[in-house]
Amino acid sequence: MNDLTRTPRAAASAGARSGDTRIRLIEATQRVLVERGRQGASSRAIAAESGVNLAGITYHFGSKDELVAQALLAAARGWIEPALAALKADADPPIRMILAIQALQESLSRARDLLRVYLEALVHAPRSDSLRRGIDELVGELRAYLAEEIRALQTNGFLPAWIDPDPMAMLIVATGDGLALHSALHPESVQPQAVASQAIQLLLAASVNPAGPSTPTPP
Repeated sequence: MNDLTRTPRAAASAGARSGDTRIRLIEATQRVLVERGRQGASSRAIAAESGVNLAGITYHFGSKDELVAQALLAAARGWIEPALAALKADADPPIRMILAIQALQESLSRARDLLRVYLEALVHAPRSDSLRRGIDELVGELRAYLAEEIRALQTNGFLPAWIDPDPMAMLIVATGDGLALHSALHPESVQPQAVASQAIQLLLAASVNPAGPSTPTPP
């Protein structure tokens, strides 16, 4: 039965099965990446872990490399989307920013096992168009929302005018990347809850120091 002769119900059922298989492959790939690393994530290992035959990888993703890219992007979305949801919440800007920091902290705690593979993938992203585009879009959206929140905090008088929203948003995201790196290299060296607490304290300190950082007087 081809697509032209399928009933709407049969087509919907086939689409649901296809979606379920894609999810199984992505989740299995994430588990294999944690256990074996990027170099050890072979098609056979992924097929065995997912219960999907080798041809299924090519059918649903075109190649094993594209499947790995999509698995890493799915993991990154799982880490970043809770923070985006917090930034979009119906709450005052200071509360949204604090909730977003807390969401990033919780994501870092959950993501430790896959961080090493994710950071490795970032190195290879320039050679994978889909991975590079996906990460650019995801991180770009986070930066844009952070900058928007900083502007809202300035409008409400909560943050001083000396803060430049776009570079500050970039600095916040870069700090998250640095925490991910340290957490992957030395998991015990990063305490996400303590880091989130410090970030919130810095946000509160900026609100009571509107003059901004002082400039040293030359001798």
